[in-house]
This record gives sequence, C-alpha cells and structure tokens, in this order.
Amino acid sequence: MRKRVFLNALAGFALAALAVQYAARPSTAGIAAESRAIRSALPTDVGVRTVLNTTTRHREWVHVPVGSADSAAFIVYPERTDKGPVVVITSNNGATDWIRAVGDQIAAEGFIAVVPDVSSSSTNQIEAVRRHALSLPSANGEGASLVFSSGFTGDRVRAEIDSPVAGKRAASFRPTAAAWPQIIGFLNRETANTPQLGQNPNAPEDHTAHMAALAMLQPAAAPQAGPAGPAGPAGQANQPVGYPQGKLPNLPAGRYTAKSTLAKSQLRKEFVDIMVGDVKLHTWVVYPEGNGPAPVMLVMQHGLGLDEWVRALADQMAVQGFIAIAPDLFSGLGPNGGNWESFVGTDEVMRAGGRINQDEGIRRYKAAYDWGMKLPRANGKSATIGFCAGGGYSFRFAAEVPTVNAAVSFYGGTPNEALMTRIKAPVLAFYGEDDARVTAAAEPAAATMKRLGKSFEFHVYPHATHAFLDYQSLGGNPAATADSWARTTAFLNQHAK
Repeated sequence: MRKRVFLNALAGFALAALAVQYAARPSTAGIAAESRAIRSALPTDVGVRTVLNTTTRHREWVHVPVGSADSAAFIVYPERTDKGPVVVITSNNGATDWIRAVGDQIAAEGFIAVVPDVSSSSTNQIEAVRRHALSLPSANGEGASLVFSSGFTGDRVRAEIDSPVAGKRAASFRPTAAAWPQIIGFLNRETANTPQLGQNPNAPEDHTAHMAALAMLQPAAAPQAGPAGPAGPAGQANQPVGYPQGKLPNLPAGRYTAKSTLAKSQLRKEFVDIMVGDVKLHTWVVYPEGNGPAPVMLVMQHGLGLDEWVRALADQMAVQGFIAIAPDLFSGLGPNGGNWESFVGTDEVMRAGGRINQDEGIRRYKAAYDWGMKLPRANGKSATIGFCAGGGYSFRFAAEVPTVNAAVSFYGGTPNEALMTRIKAPVLAFYGEDDARVTAAAEPAAATMKRLGKSFEFHVYPHATHAFLDYQSLGGNPAATADSWARTTAFLNQHAK
C-alpha cells in the first residue's frame, strides 16, 4: 500500500472562532462528563486524510436495510470497556471525507459515531441507520445527532439529543475549532457520557502511543485447563518481544516486527490466483518445512486487508506446521481492478471492505479453502483463524463448512443462532476488555453455544484493546498476546493436527 504513514492524527489542527449556547441536564454524571478533558479536535480540510488514514479506532462500512434497498453508513467505534451512546452525524453532502473525520473525533470522546452516506434530508434512511446503531451490542441506548449545514465552512451545527430517560433537547453551535469543546461538552453532559477506558495506569487512552518502546516478551507457559470465560493471570508475567528487538519464534509478529519477519523467513511462499467466478482471488500461501503432509490453515484478514501483518501471521502458522492460506478478500476492488497493494491509504481499504458483504466473503474464503484442501501436501485436516472482521468470518465459516476441524476468532463478531446450530467444530475466541464493540457479544454467544451443545471457549483480557495481537505493546496487550497465543497453539494441536 502506498503512502502509508502513521503520524499523530491531530497534528496541524487549527484553532479558530466562537461558540454559542448549550442546554444542560443537571446530574452528577453530566457534570463529570462535561468537565473531563477533551481528547479530540475539529478536523481541518487539510487534516482529513491524515485522520482517516492514521486512526487506529475500529471503523467499518455497513449496509442497513431500508425497505427493499439498503443504506450505507460509516461507523467508528470508541476504545472503551463499557457500552456507549450513539451519535449520528449528517451533512447536506452525505458521508464526505471531512464528515467521516468528524466521526473519528467524536469516537475519540467515547461515542459510537455513525455517518450515513445520505443527505441530511434523507430522513427514512437516517432513521434506519440510527435504529441499527442503537441496537449494536456496545450501544447503551442513549442517542444524539449532529447535523452540519455545510461542511467545515458552514454556518452552524445542530446537536440534538433523544434520550429514553430525559427526552429531547437541542442546541446550535458554530462549526469551529473554538466551539468544538462546547459541542463535546453538550453531548457528554446530555448523554451522561463518561467512558470507562480501563484501569491500567500504564494503558494509553487511545492508540497514539503505538511507537512507544515495546516491552520484552518471555515464552508463555502452557495455559492451565479451566472454565471458559474471562482470562485469569496466566501469562501476565510473560511480555512480548517487540520492535526493535524482534520476535520470539513461538509468537506471531506484531505491527512493527511484521516486515522483518517476512524478510527473514526461510519458508517456501508464493502468491497464487484462485478463480472465484470472474474474480482472481489473489492469495498468499506459506508452506511448512519439509515435504510431508500437513493440515491446512485458512488465515482470514483483518479490516486493513492482506497487509504485512496478516502475511507474517500466515508465516507463523507455517512455522507451527500448517499450510497457511491467506486470501486477499479485496481482490479486484482496488483502483483499476487492482488488489490490496493498489490501495492508497487505509481509508480506501476500509471502503473496499464495505463493498464485500458476508455472503460474498464466505464465497471467496470457500474457494481458497477448497483449493488448499486439494494441495498434494494437504492431509485432510483443517482450521481457520481470523482477526477483527476475519474473526467473525472464522466463527461463521465453521457453520458454513462442516469439514473444518477447528476455528479460532480474535476479537471478531459472532454469527446468529441459526448459523450456530450448524457448527460442528470447536471454536476458541479471544477479546480485549477495552473493546466493547465486540466483547459485549461474548457472553451471549457463549450462552447460546452452550444451549445448543456446541464447544465454545472464550477469554477476555483485562485492559487489552481491539487488535491486541497486532499492537502488542499497549496496556494489557502484552499479557493478552502471550496467553492467547499459547492457548491457540494448544487448541490447534489438539483439534487440527
């Protein structure tokens, strides 16, 4: 991917003019919400692409049914341990880059930010998107909206609150950098927004500290058998080796060791194109040492696509004895029909993700799986492993393909109950406490799987963020990395070899 830079997303934001009034809901929570420090800024036109291409908050494009059609919406999730309020953000021009960057900054304050890709006047579509957002597992039922009249240079922004407890209220502001704290203060106060960001004093409130020195990692001890549920202290004394020291052979690479891992790997690897209808599914394949038979591992990419980290993860799977197959799910969706490497910036990649629905994603993964199972070295055993969006695919794939022997999901979504009834393979899932977007669904998923008589083990790691296996240095992520990978290795050795 070209032009990938990781800078401070707030660099260069300008300060300007004037705030107007806002109403107040008197409450202790409201006062606390308004008084806390602001962690965001109103983006400038020149800072928009930096925000969208460097944010590490989870974002996605979704398609919400509206009658016989659907409506696209851009959602950015906060980094918090508890459920949060929803803010729907609209403008006359739809989901422009600037209005989506505003959404990212709203999410920095602990809100689930939702940007429908329609004009502010498209009330039916906006209402459908709002209802969808309020039904998310990580939403707490409180809702608000920001309506911008015309982008950064517009003359006003209207903030509206529709609380199931306190009713409806509204206020108008100038959309300026100087007024931004007042806008956030109004939203915080009126929705009683006091996000829980974790209690680890060494955990940053956001991901801007990714380039900080990474802690050392000792080999994780084999996990102790125990009941499913929130993870205990196993592995907490074992810290990952990170940039610039390198990685240990028994752990996957992190964000800053992926490139060197790929460069140093001595395993046989190649790109192949697998036909899926009229699409050439560009697929990264890494083979384990030797020429003997081996199980197949389908590696399912995170939302950022088939980047160096995903390919390094496939390399780790091959080190551990699997034929690792990692398809580029966004094959053919890049500029001029290109693949992942043709995208410019992570925001383009995320847009491509919005063009692949779950059924098409499963179709592409099935094609890669079928291709892999026919390889001369394939021994008939197989497993899937996925991260973020890929974690959801891994869980669902176990329902779609009954011959899979095991499925591992890292911070991914869960399939519906109808799909769960078809699962035969054991499923292992991992979540970070500071990732309410997906972690809120872990307990309900476990209860459903238990009721259906399915094998499901999950672990929630204290103070761990979304994508903890990627960003291994943050907060509780070192311990989460060590423990989860030890459990993953033991699980796959038991069920897929």
